Amino acid sequence: MAITVAGAVRHKKIYPGKQVRISTAGRQEDSLGQIVDLGTDTVGLKIIAPTASLPEVWQVQDQVTVSFVVPEDAIYSFAAHVVSFEDAAMSLQVKQVTPLERREQRSDYRLKTAKLINVAVEKEVEKSGEKWQEASLLDISRGGASILSPVSVTAGTNVMVWIPLEEVDYVLETEAKVRRAVEGEEGQLIIGVSFENLPLADQEKILDYILKVYTENKDVETAK
Repeated sequence: MAITVAGAVRHKKIYPGKQVRISTAGRQEDSLGQIVDLGTDTVGLKIIAPTASLPEVWQVQDQVTVSFVVPEDAIYSFAAHVVSFEDAAMSLQVKQVTPLERREQRSDYRLKTAKLINVAVEKEVEKSGEKWQEASLLDISRGGASILSPVSVTAGTNVMVWIPLEEVDYVLETEAKVRRAVEGEEGQLIIGVSFENLPLADQEKILDYILKVYTENKDVETAK
């Protein structure tokens, strides 16, 4: 298994152009970056989605965690120190200080989609009843989803989601926890949520939906 940046390059796990997530100590929200160049233990990044609050500013020696997804494999991460940051160019250079860690298996298929759903912040529901707001579902798996959200939330917030799965005659209404919140390229807030305490029956319905849509999309591609 690769444990260095150079090893990850040799194993084709990272490469210029790949997107990574940057977590900074003391900040709740992550930033999204794109790899520009790679050294033996250094990574040059272009920040493409700062946090939803103020633009990011890093100081030399700030500690960050860089993580990235290898499809059908896992999420990999390593701790690093900031070597340099150019505010005007949103250019960040970091140096790896801990071995590459394979920290989460990604066995669930994540289906990209574009579906209107509803989202409500859980504490607002408890205070004054349901306060659903329309949102867009970007992708979904058995364990969670990515959502283009009209609700301003930060990582750790509990929300309720209402997702119509018409293709399998089902509506998923469940609690979810915000795991990340980043600003998209056009300024929209994109949140990644994990479904909390989801019954097996609901998980099966999600898998039925994913399989049906995936199969239908494949059939359309084959017919072209």
